[in-house]
Amino acid sequence: MNLNNIRKIICIILLISINYGCSQNTKLGQMKWISKYDFFDLYKKNVSNGNFGPETGLKLTILKFLNENTILLAGSKDLHSFYNKPGYSAVVFISTDKGKSYQEIAFPEETVKFITPSEKYTLIETGSGGNSQSGKVVLYLMNNHTLEYKKIDEYSSKSKIMYSQFNGENVVYSENDNQKIVNLLTKEEIELPDYLKKTPFILKKDNTVTSLLKDEIQEYNLKTKQQRVIKKLKSNYDVLYYENEEYLLGKSGRFKTEMTIYNQNEGELFVENEKTIEYYRYRNFACYFKETRPYVTFYYSYDYGRTWNEYHAKDFFTTTIPKGFYKDQLIVLDVAFYDKNDNSHIIVGEFQK
Repeated sequence: MNLNNIRKIICIILLISINYGCSQNTKLGQMKWISKYDFFDLYKKNVSNGNFGPETGLKLTILKFLNENTILLAGSKDLHSFYNKPGYSAVVFISTDKGKSYQEIAFPEETVKFITPSEKYTLIETGSGGNSQSGKVVLYLMNNHTLEYKKIDEYSSKSKIMYSQFNGENVVYSENDNQKIVNLLTKEEIELPDYLKKTPFILKKDNTVTSLLKDEIQEYNLKTKQQRVIKKLKSNYDVLYYENEEYLLGKSGRFKTEMTIYNQNEGELFVENEKTIEYYRYRNFACYFKETRPYVTFYYSYDYGRTWNEYHAKDFFTTTIPKGFYKDQLIVLDVAFYDKNDNSHIIVGEFQK
């Protein structure tokens, strides 16, 4: 037997082993599609010669859940498609019935860049002019119940200003290398102690600031100005996360190409690398999907990705972005159906365990 034939046999054995191993870790999954929405229902008229959909008159780049029933969609509206006028309008759509109906909120700028929702308020960042000399960024605070909004700030898109970690009341304001906490409701400014200005920190909903200092998780109370150790660790870690009301710790690999994630008791949960970095995660739940025409394949797991459920959606196609999740229960997608008679484009699915 010559060398080429030996190589072929080895390749066949490896393929069989790989496929068999994958089949042992993957089982058939199910998805219940609980709502789908056609924007014709909102505008009640034909747009773009009767072929209107989110990918034509609307460019939706942000899909998020506020809670189990409330969905926020955001992006840009092509004014020519709607009103035969030049330009674009920043737009947010809100649904309070799990995607069965939506209400539009328009802004004077061209596009919505980011939204950060909380229980009562949503911080909305809009922009116009890109990064040109005339480019600008405008921030709004929207009341989730009345849908009224007010301008918080406006600045050049070339400036080094950033608002981050909005918790429903306070936000981290950064300009160049300076950081402070700003209350968006009262305009009160809170200075941070020097040690927090030099290390990454997490602003939590209860207005405490948490940081990782050597082998300790420390907490600083913005109101009392008190600092305390809330967790003494057995090992040193590179990163501290606070997600879904639990602490996670990260330790970089030797070549900095992967990160091992641990729980707050320092038990290993999963490894994150360039292949898994885009996974959506909620505690032990993980999800990703592939565009494998003629259908979309969803993979979801309830044990950090050790075993997977596999589901094929055969009547529509979509891209891997944008998408939105609610915990380990719901997903909202911008899709196009193969059946041209079905104009539904925003759909909400419920994962079936």
